Amino acid sequence: MNYNYSDISNTQFEHLVIHLCEELFGMAAEAFSEGPDGGRDSRFHGKAQMYPSVSGPWEGLTVIQAKHTTSYNSKFSDPKFFNPESATATLTEEVKKVKKLIAEDGLTSYILFSNRGLGGNANEKIKKYLSQETGLDMESIGLIGIEKLERYFKRFPHIPKMVDLNPFDTPMNIRPDDLAEVIVSIKDALPNIKKKDLEPNLERTDFPEKNELNGLSNSYSNVILKKLGDFYEITDFLSMPENDDFQQKYMESAEELHAKICAYKQKHHTFDEVLEKIVDLIIDRDNDCKRNKTLTRTMVYYMYYKCDIGENYVAEA
Repeated sequence: MNYNYSDISNTQFEHLVIHLCEELFGMAAEAFSEGPDGGRDSRFHGKAQMYPSVSGPWEGLTVIQAKHTTSYNSKFSDPKFFNPESATATLTEEVKKVKKLIAEDGLTSYILFSNRGLGGNANEKIKKYLSQETGLDMESIGLIGIEKLERYFKRFPHIPKMVDLNPFDTPMNIRPDDLAEVIVSIKDALPNIKKKDLEPNLERTDFPEKNELNGLSNSYSNVILKKLGDFYEITDFLSMPENDDFQQKYMESAEELHAKICAYKQKHHTFDEVLEKIVDLIIDRDNDCKRNKTLTRTMVYYMYYKCDIGENYVAEA
């Protein structure tokens, strides 16, 4: 059974990898954390339980990397991922980090997981490149692509369930192009919009009632309420006659998100999780949104607060 890895978040993919590494290496496999260079990796120090095999396990310090992509049908051999002639290719950058870890931390083995296709020829070619550049033996380098992930999850079927990964779930496939254009335009207009601390006058369902209807927690509700001053700026921008096109893009984006939420949300999902899922997907799928993370999050909160996404009470006639 194949899983749709491209439609999950980076964090969800990291959780999959860690749970798998707890089986392959041991429970001492650490959660992913940010390193000094801004990259995220996990570590295992000791003797592995069964990787690369029970009879010949790795021993020492293993650094675990997870490289998730939202692109479909990606491969390890894609030029942006592996190109020895490019200084900006993903694996070229990884070589620098691995060499530093060998020198400073005594790294003895390295394993990379990605939701990319990995053919036999590419596997040997990339491992040979990493070995030549870092000095690690090829036997101390592991590459795990989609093909091997699927085999592992057949052996350990409980792991996908631990992170709510279900092949029959409808993926929340968001296309944030229009929303990104609105966000960038608001960011450019902010210096000319006078910020107010008062709550904007928005037509909406009573906020506590909306939260009760959708199952939003009080703590997450308070996070949204801290953005009220920013909501005024968004309202001001969208209400300007010269921004009618952006208002239309906003409404279309909100309508799409609301429809996706209706299809995606199940009884076991809290609305806190739904909003976080939306924010993660939008940021993952658009570079403009990634460069404006705070405003992107604020825009999603605004949509919810303004009742453009999520369930609302219908006024009685």
